[in-house]
This record gives sequence, C-alpha cells and structure tokens, in this order.
Amino acid sequence: MKNSIIKRVISLLLALVCVLGVLPLSAFAATGLANAPDSITQKSSAYMTIGGQSVRYKAASSVINNIGLPYVFNEQVDVPGFGLTRALCAYQKGTLGPAANGQKWNFSTEVNNASLKVLLTYIYSHTYGNFTDAGNARGLETWDSYWSAIWFLVAQAMSWYYEHGIILDVSSNREGFIEQASEEFVAAMRLYHDTYGQSSFITDWSKVGTHTIIDSTDGGATGNSAYDYISTGVNLVLDHPEYYHDYHLWIYEWDKSQPWKLTGQSGVPMQRLLIAVPGEPNKEDDTVQLTVRKLEAGTNRPLPGVTFKVESADGSGDFSVTKTTGADGTLTLTQAADNLKAGQYLITEEAVPDGYVAQTTSQTVTVMPNASVANTFTFYNEPEGPGTPNSGTGSIRKVDADNPTVGIPGAIIRITSVKLDDGGSFFGEYVTKDGGYILKEDLDFSDLPKGSYLAEEITPPEGFILSSDTSKVKQPFVWDGEHDVSLVFENSSKVKIQLKKVDESSSPLPGAVFLILRDGQIIGTEETQTDGTITVSNVVEGHYEFVEVAAPEGMDCDKTPVGVYVDAEDLQGEQTIVVTKMNHHKRSLTIQKRDAESGDPIPNTSFHIRGVNIGYENDVVTGADGKAVLESMPSGCYEITETDVPSPWIMDTNNRKTVWIDSEKDKDIVVDFVNSKLPGIRLVKRDAQTNKPVPGVTFKIEEVDGGFTDQRQTDKDGVIFWENLRPGAYKVYEVEPAPNYVHDDTVHIVQLEENRTTTLELTNIIKPTLKILKVDSITKSPIAHVKFQIWRGSDDTITGELNDLGVFYTNEAGEIVLEHIDTGWYRIKELESAPGFTIKQPDTQDIYLKAGETHEVQFENVPKNAIVVEKYDSVSHEALSGVTFQLRWLGGVSGTGGTVIGQKKTGPNGMCMWTGLNPGSYIVEEVDPGDGYTILQSSETVFLADSGEQSVVTVRFENAPDGSLLIRKVCATNPSITLQNAEFKVTYSDGTLIGDSNGIFRSDENGEVRIDGLKPDKTVIVTEVTAPPGFIKDTQSQTIQIKAGKTVTLTFKNQPMGKLIIQKRDSATNEPLPGAEFRITTAAGCEVGLDGVIGTSTLTQNGIFRTDAQGEIRITNLAPGAYVLTEIKAPDGGYVIDTPSTNVVIGQGGDTQTVVVKNSKAGSLVILKQSSLDGKPLEGVEFKVTTSTGEFVPDANGQISSNGLYYTDKDGKITINGVVGTLVVTETRSIPGYSIDPNTKTQTVVVNPNDTQTLRFYNTPSTTLVIEKYIEGTTTPLKGVTFLVSDSSGAVVGSSNGEFITDENGRIVLEGLEPGTTVTAKEIKTVEGFVLDGTPKSIKIKAGEVQTLRFYNQKQGGIVIKKLDSVTKKPLSGVQFQLTYADGSYVDADNGHLSSKGLYTTDANGEIRLTGIVGAIIISETKPLDGYVVDPATQNQTVQVNAADTQYITVYNTPIGGAELIKVDAADKTKRLGGVTFEIRKMDGGLVQTVTTGSDGRVHIKLDAGDYYALETEAKSGYKLDSTPHYFTVADGKTASVTITNEAFSGIILHKINSVTKEGIYGVKFLVYDQNKNPIGEYTTDDNGYIYIDDLTVQGKGRLYIRELEAAQGYELDKEYKTVYVQPGKTIEIEWENTPITGQFQIRKYAAEYNEVTGTPAGAPLKGAVYEISEARSGKVVDYITTDARGVAASKPLPLGRYKIVEVTAPAYWQLSNTVFDETLEYSGQIIKLSDYDKPATLKVTITKAGNKQLMAGDSMRYDLTVSNSSNVALENFFWHDRFPTDCATAKSITTGTYNARLNYRVTYKTNYNDYRVLAANLLSTNNYAFDLSAIPLMQGEVVTDVRLEFGKVPAGFASVTKPTVVIQTRANLANGYQVVNRADAGGQYMSQWETGNTAWVTVIVQLRKPQKPTLPQTGY
Repeated sequence: MKNSIIKRVISLLLALVCVLGVLPLSAFAATGLANAPDSITQKSSAYMTIGGQSVRYKAASSVINNIGLPYVFNEQVDVPGFGLTRALCAYQKGTLGPAANGQKWNFSTEVNNASLKVLLTYIYSHTYGNFTDAGNARGLETWDSYWSAIWFLVAQAMSWYYEHGIILDVSSNREGFIEQASEEFVAAMRLYHDTYGQSSFITDWSKVGTHTIIDSTDGGATGNSAYDYISTGVNLVLDHPEYYHDYHLWIYEWDKSQPWKLTGQSGVPMQRLLIAVPGEPNKEDDTVQLTVRKLEAGTNRPLPGVTFKVESADGSGDFSVTKTTGADGTLTLTQAADNLKAGQYLITEEAVPDGYVAQTTSQTVTVMPNASVANTFTFYNEPEGPGTPNSGTGSIRKVDADNPTVGIPGAIIRITSVKLDDGGSFFGEYVTKDGGYILKEDLDFSDLPKGSYLAEEITPPEGFILSSDTSKVKQPFVWDGEHDVSLVFENSSKVKIQLKKVDESSSPLPGAVFLILRDGQIIGTEETQTDGTITVSNVVEGHYEFVEVAAPEGMDCDKTPVGVYVDAEDLQGEQTIVVTKMNHHKRSLTIQKRDAESGDPIPNTSFHIRGVNIGYENDVVTGADGKAVLESMPSGCYEITETDVPSPWIMDTNNRKTVWIDSEKDKDIVVDFVNSKLPGIRLVKRDAQTNKPVPGVTFKIEEVDGGFTDQRQTDKDGVIFWENLRPGAYKVYEVEPAPNYVHDDTVHIVQLEENRTTTLELTNIIKPTLKILKVDSITKSPIAHVKFQIWRGSDDTITGELNDLGVFYTNEAGEIVLEHIDTGWYRIKELESAPGFTIKQPDTQDIYLKAGETHEVQFENVPKNAIVVEKYDSVSHEALSGVTFQLRWLGGVSGTGGTVIGQKKTGPNGMCMWTGLNPGSYIVEEVDPGDGYTILQSSETVFLADSGEQSVVTVRFENAPDGSLLIRKVCATNPSITLQNAEFKVTYSDGTLIGDSNGIFRSDENGEVRIDGLKPDKTVIVTEVTAPPGFIKDTQSQTIQIKAGKTVTLTFKNQPMGKLIIQKRDSATNEPLPGAEFRITTAAGCEVGLDGVIGTSTLTQNGIFRTDAQGEIRITNLAPGAYVLTEIKAPDGGYVIDTPSTNVVIGQGGDTQTVVVKNSKAGSLVILKQSSLDGKPLEGVEFKVTTSTGEFVPDANGQISSNGLYYTDKDGKITINGVVGTLVVTETRSIPGYSIDPNTKTQTVVVNPNDTQTLRFYNTPSTTLVIEKYIEGTTTPLKGVTFLVSDSSGAVVGSSNGEFITDENGRIVLEGLEPGTTVTAKEIKTVEGFVLDGTPKSIKIKAGEVQTLRFYNQKQGGIVIKKLDSVTKKPLSGVQFQLTYADGSYVDADNGHLSSKGLYTTDANGEIRLTGIVGAIIISETKPLDGYVVDPATQNQTVQVNAADTQYITVYNTPIGGAELIKVDAADKTKRLGGVTFEIRKMDGGLVQTVTTGSDGRVHIKLDAGDYYALETEAKSGYKLDSTPHYFTVADGKTASVTITNEAFSGIILHKINSVTKEGIYGVKFLVYDQNKNPIGEYTTDDNGYIYIDDLTVQGKGRLYIRELEAAQGYELDKEYKTVYVQPGKTIEIEWENTPITGQFQIRKYAAEYNEVTGTPAGAPLKGAVYEISEARSGKVVDYITTDARGVAASKPLPLGRYKIVEVTAPAYWQLSNTVFDETLEYSGQIIKLSDYDKPATLKVTITKAGNKQLMAGDSMRYDLTVSNSSNVALENFFWHDRFPTDCATAKSITTGTYNARLNYRVTYKTNYNDYRVLAANLLSTNNYAFDLSAIPLMQGEVVTDVRLEFGKVPAGFASVTKPTVVIQTRANLANGYQVVNRADAGGQYMSQWETGNTAWVTVIVQLRKPQKPTLPQTGY
C-alpha cells in the first residue's frame, strides 16, 4: 500500500471491537485442517451493527440489491479440530439468529473458485494475523478492527457474487476481478462514511470511483483508492503464495433433522454458511537456506576458518547456531539440518584465522524460502601486517558515507607520485571492485616505488557524488615498504532515502529492525542507528517501503509500511528523501478483580490471557490488591478468561472478555471483572424484652429441594452463620430454646440470592418470675420466715388441675422469688404467720403468669403488741432512714437499767417496729443519728397496758441537720472581682480548730471557701492570715453563728496594690523611646524592684529599669505612697536627659499612675553642594566640620574620618545627625572643572535640639557651553531635541557619539571644553509637531566663560484621528488604521521612521497623532476592537493636510454587546492604568473570564445579557489593590461601561509571598523601625499578602528597618531584618518570601450507588471528579485536583491551615457531591485522606409536539408543545427549538408558554439568509408571551426558518405548564397527500455531556377535487 493505514478514533475502535465482533473468541489453531469436518456448530449470531443500527448492505451490484438489501450477520461457529471462526452467509435470502445457538450445520461442498479463494485468503490472514513464517518475516501486518470490518463487508458481498455466478475469474481476468472487488470496497467505505463521517473530505459519494482517493491523511491530496487496497491484496496472494497458508472454502447447510425452527421465520430457509480454514502446511514450500560467504579484502579470495554465530534477531534465543566457513569460504544453514525458518537473523563474526582483522559489528539479515530473496551474505576481512621488517601492506577502499561498513564498487581512484626516493615518477588509475576494494591483482603495494603519493578519487560510482570534503577526495600517503597504508574514500549517494525512527516525543529510536523493499521485493534488512535513521543509498526509480519487523525494547512493533515513490525526475538532482516512522511505547494491561457488591479487591483469582490476532499466551493470578498487571503488551486483540476464583465467590457466567490494546492511544488498559459471593444466612437470636443476644438456642436448617441440612447452636452473641450456601429456598426452625426461655416453634422459609447474606432476626420470651412479698400492715416493713404453699395449674383454665410445688418461707427481705417458671395459673396460700403477727385475710390468692413478666403478690400480717418509731428531719420534716434505735424493757430480772430487747434502723419510710411485746414500760433510745445530723431528743418512755387487747404505740423523733459556712474573698474596689489563694484560719469560739489542716483554708478559683458539717448554733471565728498576690491583707477577724440545715456567709475584702507606668517619648515626635534607664525609690530612699514583683519590665542587677520596645516600664505591687523616678541614661540615637527626676504618688484602691518622661534629640546638619550655573548637585566635594572650639564633629552613625572630613554624595549632600551647638563648616576641596567660591568657603551655623539646619555651597564651572532650544516666535523652551556636537576637526564631543538632548529647560550644558576650540552644534532630530532646523552653528570656546548657542523650531502640520464608541462616545484604544497618500504610498511618521505598511494603532486616548506630513491622506480602518464592528460610513475617509495645519478626523465603532472596564487613577481620572487584572464573575460566583487592561487602561469583554461583577485581583505597580466587587448589568446587544479607580500609593509596599507558589500570604505581622530602631508601627498583610505603609507614616524617615514579627499559620518565621531607604513621594516595593510548612490532602472518589448509564457498580472508584481547594478564611482558591482512574486525587503541598474542599466538576453521568469538607492541616508532612461519594446523574430531556392529522392546502395550523428536563440534575444551556417546514409553509406566530420555575430567558430566530438573532430577551418564564413572526422586517426572499427559546440553567424537573404553541400557514398549491413535517428538539448540558430529545409531527394535505363534494379533513391530537 502506498500510505500507512490510518488509525481510527478511539470510540470507533472500541465500538467495533465490541459491536461488530469481527474477531472470534478463539484464534486459529496452530495447524490447519486437511479435510472438512462433518458438521460445525453455531456459537453466536447477531446482526452486524454500526452506530447501534443493524447494517443493511447496499452493494455495488444491482443483482444483489434487486433481491433486497440484505442484512449482514456476525456469525461465529465452532469448527471441530480448529476452533471458533467467523462464517459468511452463502445464501442471500437465508435467515439466522441467536436462537439457533448450539444448532448444527452439515458439510455440503468445497468451493474451488480461485477469485473467492484469493480474496478470503487475504482477508482471513490479515484479520487474524495468521501467516506463514515467510509472511511473518516479510512483516505482513495484522489489521485493526476498523479495517477488518471493512474487508469482511467486501468478503460477504463477494460471496454473494459467487452465489449468483457473477464473480469474475481472477486467473483469466485479474484486472477485471480487482475492479469488481474495488467497487464493493467503495460501497463498504461509503457505509462507514454515512455512519461515522469517515473520509469526511468526500462530499459526493456518487462521484467516487474505484480510483478515487478515499482514505487520506491530508484531506484527499494524497492517499489510497479502493483499487489500491484490492490490487495490493490480490497481487500479494497471487505473486507471493509463500506468505500465506492454502485456505479451504467449505459450505455447510443446516441439519434439517433438528426439531427446531427459528421463531417468526416460517417458510424462510435457514442460511447456508461459508467458512475459510487454512490447510495443513506444505513442508516442501517451507524450505529455507542461509549462506555466509567470507572473502579476503583486497583479493576477494575465499577465507576458510572464520567462525560465525547466527541467532534470532529478536533476542528470543529461539535459534542459535555457530559454524565455521569451509575451504570455499562459505557456511550454509538449512531447514532440514539446522531447523532454519524464514525470518530475521543476526550474523556475528566470532573468530578469524591468524593474520586477519576481526569484524566487530553484526549484521541483521532476512531469510526467505524458495530463494524469493538472495539468502547469501558476503563479509570481508582485511589482513594484518606480517609484523616483520620491510613488510608493510597497503589497501584502498571505497565506502558509502552513510554506511561506512558497506564497500562500493565502480569508483576510479588515481594515484600520482609527489616525490619518489629514486627521483622517478608514478601514475595509475584503478577501479574499486566488490567490497569497495582495489584488488591486489590491480595494485600490489609491494611493487610500488617508495616515496610520497597523492591518491585522488576521479570518478565516483554510478549514483554517487564526490564528497565536498577534500580530505575524503584527496589523500596523501607515504609508502616506505615498512609501515601499513590503509586509505578509505567515502561517497554520498546522489539520491538517497532516509528513514527516521522516532518515539511519541519525536526522540530518535535506535535498534529498530526494518525490511527495505523496492517494488515489493526485499532489498535489505537494516537496524536504525543511534540517531534513529536508516539510509538507503544508490536509489533507482521505484516504490520503496520500510516495514518494521522488530521494535526496540519496550516499544510496540508497527508493521504498517511507510514509503515513497522515486521517479525519474527525483533522480535528476541531488537530494535526501526523508520518511518518518513513529513507534509508541507498549501499554500495560491491568486485570482488576472486585467483589460485585462491596467493590473490594479479590486476590488469588486466576486468568488466562490469549492473543486473538497475535501469538500470545499467559496465565496470571491477582495479588492482594485484586490486580494482575502485565507490562509492555504488544498492540492487538486479547481474550481474557477467568479460570478460577477463590471461595466464597462464584465464577462469573460472563467470565470471558475481549480487549484491544493500541499503543497509539496514550493510555494503559484496565479490564474489570466482578464476582458475586455465595449467599449465606445470618441468624440472630435476641431476648424479646431486653434485646440482648440469647446464646445456646438450637436451630436446624434444611434446603427446601433437599440436599443440605445442618443443626447448630447460637453463640455467645446469639448468632449462627451459615455461609457459602447454594442459592435457593431454605427452612429454618428452632429445635430447642435456651434455658429459662419459651420455645418458638415457627418455621421460617428463606430465599437466598447470590452475593447476598440474608439476616434472620428472631426473639425468645423469657419464662415468667413469681415474687411474693410479706409486710406488716402498719409500717409496711418486710417480715421474714413466713410459711407459704404454692400450686401450679395448667395453661388451660378448664381443666382446673393443681400441682403442688411445695412449701416456701420468706427471706430477710420478706420475699419469696421463683424465677423462670412455666406460664400458667398459680395458687399461693399463707400457712403460718411470723411470731408477733397474726394473718390478715385473704390468706390465699390465685394469679396467671404470662411469659416475660415478673408478677408480685403482697401479703400483710397484723402485729400483736408493738412499738413503732418514726424519725424525721427537724427542718425539712422529711423521713430519715438509717437512724439506729435501741429498745429496753423495764421489767424482768436485768436490773434497774432494764432488759435490752434489741436495736433496729429506720427504713426508707423513716420507721422501725418491735412487735410481740409484753405489757409494761419500755425506753426507746436513739443510738446513732446518721451522717450530717445531731440528736435533739435522745430517748422516750412508752407504756403498753395489760388490757387483753392489741396495743400499738407510735413514738416520733426529730434530728437537727448540720450547718455550712461560705467565706467569700473579693476586691475592695471592685467586689465583682473574686480573689484566689487567700488563706484563712477557722475555729469554733472555744478555740477548737475546724478541718484537717490546722484550721487553714484557701480560697479557690472563684474566691470561695466552703466548710460543711458544722454544728448548729455554734459560733465560728474566721481570720485572714495571707492576702492574695497584689493585695493588702485584711487584718480584721469575723464571727458568725451556725444555723441548722443552713449556709451562712462571710465576706472579706482586700485593697489592691498600686501600679506605675513610665512612658518614654520623643519631645518632638512623641514617638516611644526604648533603652532609657531609671532608678526608682520610695520617698524614704528605699529602692523598688530588688525584692518585689515587677511585671514585664526589665530590671538590671543593680536595681535599674530600662524602657522596652514600646518605650515603657511597668511596675506592679506598689504600696500606696510617694516614689521618686530618676533617669540615669537617655535613649540611644542622640537624645539628652531633659528632666533628671520626677515624683509620683500611688493612691489607695489599686491606683495606677502613668508618668510621661520626654527626651529631646540632638539636631541635624545638612550641607548641599551645587553648580552655580545650573544648580546641579556636585558629588565628591570635600568638607571639614568642627565645633566652635575646633573639635571634630561626628554624626550619630559615626560617619567621621580621622581628620573630620566629609564628602558629598550623588545628590550633592552631606547629612550629620545627632549634633548640637555652634558648628563651623569649611569646603576644603572641589571637584575637577569647578572652583571654590571664596565668599562661601567657610560658614558657621547654630544647631538646636530637634532642629535641622541646611547650608548651601556653590561652585562655578571653569569653562561652559550652553545650547538652548525654543519654539519659533516664543520664549518657550523645547525639550527632547537632539543635537550633534563636534569640533573643528569633525571629531565628536563627549562620550555619547557627540549626541545631546535638550532638558526640560530646553538646554544642553557642556562643561570642561578645551579653550580655543571651535565647537559646532547641529540639530539632527526634533520632536513631534515641529520642523527640523538643520542649520549648524559654531562658536569658539573661551576659558572660564559661559557661552550660549540658541536655536528655534517652527511648528509643523499633522493629523489627529479619534476613535470613539458610537454609543457612549468614549475613546477606543487599540484600533488599527492604515494611512496612505493619494498615490498609494504608505504614510510614514516620526520624521522618517516608517510605520509597518502604514499601520497605526490608537493610544489610550483613542487617538493617532501624526506630524510632519502634508497632502491628501486616505484613512482606512483595518481592525476594530474585540466586541465592536466597523461603521461602514466612517471606515474610509480622505483628508487634505497643509503645512502648519492639524486636521482632526473622528471614526466610530459600534459595540457588539458586553462590558468595557476602564481603570483610572483615583486622583487623576484622565490617567489610564494598564496591566490591571480582573475576574469577571456571574452573580452566583461562577468565573466567566479573567482579563487585563491594556496600555490604555481599557478592556472589552463579550458577554451575554445578564448581571455580573468585576473583581480586581492584581493592581498596577505603585497602586493599591481595590478588592471591592463592581457590579454591572449587560443589556442584550449593548456594552456596559464600568470605570474603576485605583489610588496611587507612595511609601512602602511590602508583598509577602509563598516561596514556592509566589502567591500572597495573609496575616503576617511586621514591625517597622526608624533608623535608630525605634518602632514606628505594627502592620499585618491583607488577603493578597500586601502591606501598604503610606508616605505620611514614613516620610522623612530615610533609612528604615523591617522585621517579621509573626509568621502566618503554616509558614516559617523569617527572623532577618530588612533595610529600606525611603524618599518622599516615591514608592519602595519589597517582595518578601516565606517558606511554607506544608501538608497535603488526598481525596478518594467512589460511586454511591450503581449507575445504570455507565454500568459502574456501587463503591467503584470514579475518575475525572474535579475538586476545588480554597482557604477557609479568605475563600481564595489554592488548588484544583482531579481524580485518576483509581478515583484518587492529591493536592500539591499546601501551607498548614484551614481549608475547604468541594467538588466542582463531577465525572460524566454523575451528580456533584454536596459535601463541603472543612479540614485543617496541623503539622508538617500531614496527609489528610478524605472519601466522597457521587450519586448517578440521570439525564433525560423530553419534548412532544401535536398538531392536525390532516389539513387543507392553504390553511393555517397550530402545534402544541410540551418541554421538560426529566433529569435528576440541573442542566446548563437549556433550549427548545422548532424547525419550520419552509418547504411548504410560512411561520406565522409563536407563544412561549409558561414554566414551573421562575427564571429569565430569550427568544432567537433564524432565517434562510442569516444565523440566529435575538427576537426578545429578559423574558420571565412564569409569563406567556406571543410573537408575530410575520412582523419581523425581512429582505425580499428571506423567511424565518427556525425559532429557539434559550433558558440558560434550569433545575431538575423544569417543565412547561402552559403549553408553548407554533402557528404556520401552508401554501395553497400543495398537492393532495403532501406531508407537512414539523420537527422540534430540546436539550441541555450537564458538565460536558449534552442530552437532547426530539419530536416530529406529520400532517397530510387534503386537496378538494371537483365535482366531488368537499369533505372536512380529520383533525386531532
């Protein structure tokens, strides 16, 4: 083929691999078949589709088309002994379908048609890459899926040609067959063009013939025709049968014995199938032979004994043989002896006989069968010198300059003697032979006379040229018979072809092996050199091709040939024809195995990978990450089969996938496999009441259909887990409950599905509990040892059975508890009461116990004689439990104290009781009152009468609760302030210490002491022993009486100590002064600070305080009284002590006194030195400065020499600071050319403190010439005029080539001229608007004088062009004009400096000003501004310009619509500011555009109608940034003008930036000091990292120091000082970097749920999500990151701090996440990892239209429409559009309808002459508007064709409410039955995806026919 086959777009490739299914699931077997199998089986069948539509093939032959456009099937069949392959339809009318999968077809016949066999051999071989060894060695290419699809369409068509008997015979009419097949190739290509736009440069396929270029890389200029493709294939098969296998063509018919037929195809016969299968290889055809011949260089004698190694060129090691040349100098390898096959081999010389030089380079060769190429390869060895005296050797060789190892025969070399030893001469001419050598038989050096010679190439070989390098043409040499002579001559080919091999980056690729073919024949095998080239020399006429057969390591081998045709004309000149071949790196293949539900990786899954159209087999196993990665995969089609998956996963039924790897696509391939898990059942058993797990429950599981059964118990968590079960139905039921639980006999049926574990949650109810409680009837206290009997009846109340459970006794708590007993009826009977009690009826109770309940039954006993004690709180009267009482009986024999009955404690009701008492007297005593109480009444006597009746007596006791004390400590001057750490001593009035710390208590953080448990009515004494820090102790003790159950309070107040603040200030500026030292004493002379707290002040060791950076001393804890402040040292910087001592009094109540002590600063002296002529400052003049007493004067900075001398600086100034008193200043030495003025040589001045005195000194220049320039007729000086100044000899004056320019005074001052010299001044360049005065003037220089030459200039004529906005009349800068004279010549400017082609551009004022021109000028506007159109009325104008005359021309531009920003100086609105950057944003904050003002301070932005704002992001240097948003509205078609001001700034602009990103840093604090390092102020950077310190703050400060005080969060502090020098009215800009301390964010993006559009499972990573990272405080965006194929995105390193992260762009077909991450980077190197999920975006747009079904011609008709955004996301750029049927109707009107969301929109329309224009804008969607389209002004013949409603962004669910309508008027002459078709569509954009919907309505025209009675048409919707 002439050109390389074009690689198609990615989408097409992928679509065709999957949809067309050209490649089978299995490649061809290693060997073919000799005989046809009896039957084949259909594996799959589908309509061949393109773009989702079934292909109906329109052939080039009418024979086929007349039968009916046939469908094309993709039919895959299984051929026994061979495998899967594609079958063709051998019968045009037959049918097929996937329902026939598994059906058999039986062998019918073999096709021996030569034409079809040639074509199918070519197509099947190149589709599947199935070639002979020779074909592979030839580098035949395997097609990609695109070309396979094209060729299979041709194959199918030609098989039908064979069926119908119309195929031409290739044997007798090769050319005719090629033409016939080429016609079908055109038809196939056209089918793809109509679907995919292939060969888009073809506009009319009806004009495409078989020789028309249809495949091209340059739009059809060059390329391939169908004939080229077909003839290449046919000729290859016929002319080189050794490349291809011998194919069999077999036809099979459906096995009719099968009881099956295709549904819906009754009567249609089944398809006959045609398959092409290669036969068994012919051994004789594969015989190959390789011969290596070795010759001696110079003699061409055979050289035996040379050892060669022959090995595979691809480095695989598959072939390696070492042999040695025989007596004839040859060695031979054959297939039979050495298993040699056709292919590429590397020949390397390994050993040579003694006396010969070994070759060090290898040669790559191609071996082919049947001598189809020359398989004999010749090598040469040069002999070494014999190594004996007088035995030198000589050789001359001619080589190819591009390949120096290749010798060239046919060169004529002349040898001429220069000087021979014998005095004679020598001459000879010799021709180089094979190998490029002059043979020894022609020139024997041993016969050559000794002497010096010149060897010269006279005639180059044919096709070569002499070298331009003389050393390569003429070479001198000396022959002495002893030393060797070796001469090599190089020639370059006259015409050569060079192949350049490069990679994707155009870098050269060495090591690629190429076949070189001429006219299809192999002429060489070469490897690219280090520069990636192969050069073919001695080119003759023919077609040359390079076919790559081996690529460099890691690169993909592309066998597509590249070449060039060399014709006779090309051979006439000298040239190098270059062709380029690109290699792409091999891509990797990643197999990814994931769980279908969780997305987690699955390791240890086995896969088999097999090349479908290349030889490749491999087995891999996924690793821990679920991936298996294969690197460096060659391009081709691969089948990936899952062969084994670990438990518990199920093998995927779709376990085979096919992928295409194409190295040209810059992407690696990832293939995703998912597996479902075997299902399981998780049974959870819980307590029905507590929900706690129930272990030990036995369950049984049975498979409903039988097979699996199992029985298990719940574990400690109440769980049984059956896993890895087969999908299906199971029975689960409880066999045995856990102890104490009720059995559940429910049977549960569970249906299991794969990949899902079913959880079965069941509950058990615990058995009930019976609780019997026995209490006394009075106190309700429990009674122990009471006897009960219990019976249980059954659950059935009818039976009445009772089962005796036994006798039970109550415990100490009066309880009987029976736990977890059976449900049912129970009877409980009290048998005996406790001693001292009688039974209270009823004594029997019946109850029913339900599962899960605890039932309590209470029985009471009535006490006999009893004493009841009640105990209460005396204050709250609440019952008190836990109080101990003792009962004594005053009877019996125990003595006078009575008998102790016992002790009891009161219960929760505050009661206790003794029963069964004998009559008599008793004493009740309180033994223990309990914590926090005091006994009030210790005992009570009770008498029980002996009356024979029950006697119960109740006694009531009360106890008093303890009291509490609260001590509060507060400040006496402000009681709201509480004081911590005050110490108190607390005792009772009797001296008893309270508490455990010797009575000491300390106030807490609230200033309180709380003491509980104090005895009521006792007195407590409190004394303060230690005051809080900074306060005076309160020495007065306080007493208080404790009250029962109450808290009493005492408050102590402390007086605070005083504070003293000393502030040190400059007496003139009031600025703080650090470094002043004070000593502070009391009035009695005691020093302060040696033994007390002194706050933050600095105290020296000797009791001296020093003022801090703020000029302050702060002293605390001062007792009230008088203090003396004594300044003992003034601040540095030339200050003096004004007031040595100051008195101050500290008052009561924490008084704070502030004392301001000021210092005066010594003054300054300024000495100015100037020229007396022009006032110019003089640098380097020497002065001596002394005091009035003669002492040298130093300044504050020590700038003084040893002898008190100072020198003026570049400004002619000396400044001496820190001086005071009378000073004497003497000028001691002037500078060359100036003399000291004796009148001002010495001056005296008095300098006071805070005073600056200035002395001026003048020097007179010795000799001066002044050149002055004025405007003619005025005294106005003219600045900028250039003069050439020379002396009488013509030599220029000065160091600037004699050129000088007048200053603002119109003067040039020349000094130091040689007296007596004649100087000439000539004006050589004037300024704009003036005539050059070229007349020179001369003057003779006189010593010591000032002389003047005066010149004048006349004004000159000119032109001013003004460019204005036609609407606002504002000037427009940047508009281009061309100016020409009437004769067409260009108008120049600037007095002779020609503008480029007369082009000029308007300046910031919208003007072009030209001077110095006269005549008729033609002005043409050539280029308007963006956003403007040229006004045709003023585009071209002519004006006459006269001398001394200025003409003004105004030209207008009309704005298109948008906005114009104008940036001006706030103080001078006429001053425009360029270089200011703005962001233009919508009102919702969306960025529209970033723009920068031009040099004229203007910028125009094209914008749609709407509301916007502009935000300045970068100011012009020297101006403050304006961060205020500026809002504006753009009306449709109009330009909004916005003028924004910036304030100029003078002072210091400090910009703090990130050292990495160079972006500004917010919140950095700086401290600015004056030259004495006294603080001026503290400043903080703004949002953009700027600090502006204005002129007022720093004016006159001179040298300043700046120190970074506090770094921003996330940055390192820069501790270095920076020094700046500030001059009034000027701005110093400082850029200061900070090194960030950084961390990073990492985001992982996952699918929240399954996406039906993309097929992405839930949990899968998502690629392409874009996140915006911004600073949380300022909102400034710092980074955008995008997730990769793993769903991972990582930020760049960011400074530590708080950030917000939000998704701004979702992947295709996914919704934006609404999660806003608010995260803080806290330490260096921190990586914060985040996960985010997107939900699927469902995109759908719906539009419907309805109108009349029938209509009379000439009538009008209305269409009703509905429109909706049915997506679940908002859509941008939403529209609906109607295309009027202008072929038969005219648009009349529309109504817009109303919509369910309120927003603005516009209506546009289109005509047959113009594109869309605005009909109406800013319409409200809740209103219905009507528009008469016939009222639109149109040109003759112009009609409205389309209308669009454009809404912008609409929400999900947006829909029409009131239907929009469209009305048209049909033409009256429409024919009956004419169809009026009206089409409409709607659409919107989500991210980068467009979603559209369309609709159409067809109305049929009904014409009235006479004489029939007309009938009304049918209508309806």
